[in-house]
Amino acid sequence: MRALTAKTIVCTLTLICLLGWAQVSTGQTKRFLVVIDPGHGGWDPGAVGSYGTQEKDINLNIARFIRLLGLYDDEISIVLTRSEDIYIPHRERTGLANRLQADLFVSIHANAHPRNSAANGIEVLVHDDTSLPNYPQSRELALLLQKRLTRALGVTDRGIKHQRLFIRWAEMPAVLVETGFLTNPHEELKLRSFSYQWTVAQVIFNTIKEYLRNAKAR
Repeated sequence: MRALTAKTIVCTLTLICLLGWAQVSTGQTKRFLVVIDPGHGGWDPGAVGSYGTQEKDINLNIARFIRLLGLYDDEISIVLTRSEDIYIPHRERTGLANRLQADLFVSIHANAHPRNSAANGIEVLVHDDTSLPNYPQSRELALLLQKRLTRALGVTDRGIKHQRLFIRWAEMPAVLVETGFLTNPHEELKLRSFSYQWTVAQVIFNTIKEYLRNAKAR
């Protein structure tokens, strides 16, 4: 998508946000609370692409779009672990979610492969300790996000992965979403696109809503 179109999308969303801000009821108690964690930040850029794209910026843009969607949703409140370019220690990220007693914790990242620039696609990660009480729910959310993201975006499905991650400190279902490979030049250009970031944000938000509704109905 051309840069002009991407800029138009961002300007339109910003205008909608500014015009509608007064109509948002900040005192409204919503049904669900979700903490979105834009990975890295500040002195930690995360992965860096061949065009100089820094992962921390991609993560923050997607997270901000998710928060924007939450502003106009009747059921879900979105809280970000960071809303600017600062570094937050991992313990503080999950600690925020725990203090708020959030329903879900979703960390947003972009992937990298040090030896294979052709690596591509999306994967969702869960902690590798299957004995943790929220592991079954985390895995269920990961599977649903993996399915919805790969279908909507038409990208390679790398499946869900298990790793020893900081999200294990969250006291609620928690996943880490890898939205694409910055070390793949083609995917880097996609990740730089505001329209792609907006689509990723929409799919993640809608999938979170789907998961929470289904979980509540049980």
